[in-house]
Amino acid sequence: MKKKFYLNNFKTQWIKYDDYQINIDNNGNEYIVPNKDSNYTIYNPFEVSDKLLFDLIDLGDEALKKDSDKNIIKKKILLFARNYGLLGLISSSVYNRNIIGEEKVLFTENNIITKEKLMDTSEYMSLFTPFALEGDIYTRTFDDHLTVFKAEDSPKFYGKRPLILDVVFSKFYAEQLNWIIEFAKNISIHLNQLIIYKNISLTEPVTIMAGKFKAEKIGFTISMFDKPEINWEFDSLESTIETIYAFALTDESFILTRCEYCKKAFVAKSEREKYCSPSCRNCINVIKSRNKKKLIKDLNENETAEKNKLTKNDIGEVKGVKNMKIDEKKKEAIYEYKERKTTGGVYKITNIVNDKSLIRCEIDLKSMENRFNFSVSTGSCVNIKIQKDWKEFGAKAFKFEILEEIEMENDMSIIDFKKELKTLEEKYISEANKENLY
Repeated sequence: MKKKFYLNNFKTQWIKYDDYQINIDNNGNEYIVPNKDSNYTIYNPFEVSDKLLFDLIDLGDEALKKDSDKNIIKKKILLFARNYGLLGLISSSVYNRNIIGEEKVLFTENNIITKEKLMDTSEYMSLFTPFALEGDIYTRTFDDHLTVFKAEDSPKFYGKRPLILDVVFSKFYAEQLNWIIEFAKNISIHLNQLIIYKNISLTEPVTIMAGKFKAEKIGFTISMFDKPEINWEFDSLESTIETIYAFALTDESFILTRCEYCKKAFVAKSEREKYCSPSCRNCINVIKSRNKKKLIKDLNENETAEKNKLTKNDIGEVKGVKNMKIDEKKKEAIYEYKERKTTGGVYKITNIVNDKSLIRCEIDLKSMENRFNFSVSTGSCVNIKIQKDWKEFGAKAFKFEILEEIEMENDMSIIDFKKELKTLEEKYISEANKENLY
């Protein structure tokens, strides 16, 4: 079961449209821009922090493939924009806070837009509004205050946030596909390098991809309603994602890593968790099993070949060959025993009618799940704690769920493994709502 992470006490606002399209400007650059008939939604990126981050890393992973499919990448970008909006690179790529009303913009170091340091503001704005016609978007000054006028219906913040965001949130704002791809690739590469550094012994701190992640112009306030919240004032979704990524990496309750089978990013529950899902764990076990069978087959074929070379004078040694074969089978049995991994963990049986749950640890999770399925099929209760509700609501009212899996180490005794499982069970029980436990 994939663990999710949320930054519950964080809040910010961003805008997404329900439909986007890909257009090509006069220079052949591919842009993504909202459709004219699309509608916008204001949302809090922190409420979807896990999905937002994993979708971006997935896009970066696809772009990093040597045989990457451009059509797949375009579809992923369109889907990402529909779910989260554009990155707001016009704001995050320069040091200027407002941009509008200033003659020139000063670029941040290592930005993904250009290698130039300075650019005229009008030229810079045109990079992000290549399909806007005259009169679609312009500025006017009233009582010494600049205002952005847009020939369409989109949000305005009236001084609460930088004026440039009125442009970012308009249907005329566009971003090049290459810019979005580059940002996604940077996050993916950063995670890959971080995992490498975690697996080696460092003698001093190392800054990974120095200068690539240096969010500028971030502010925040603390608000109070039913609980204190940090209201972040980001000028771009890019900076928001970088902040989410930084918290996901450094929060000790999260372990952001990659699955050893499918290589997708996921949040592990412990350092021992190597696979993002039971399916990936099963796939790697199948591969190990096939490799072992192939090795044994090759050994047997070699043994048969050697046996066929025997001459009549060697007949007396055939019996010894047979004994060798028996010894090989013994070795195979020993090999299988040693290679067999004991996988235990914590499971939860939930009553889907009243939402009450039973949380327990088990030294063999697969056997426990089989016992549960057998109990459901026969109608016999699997645990006395839930017997009353089992009779009242029926077996079909209960579902089985694995909360966490861990493998017993080769040098660990059964007693120590049971103690570790019990500690893990107590952890999940302490985190659960006591009123909803059997």
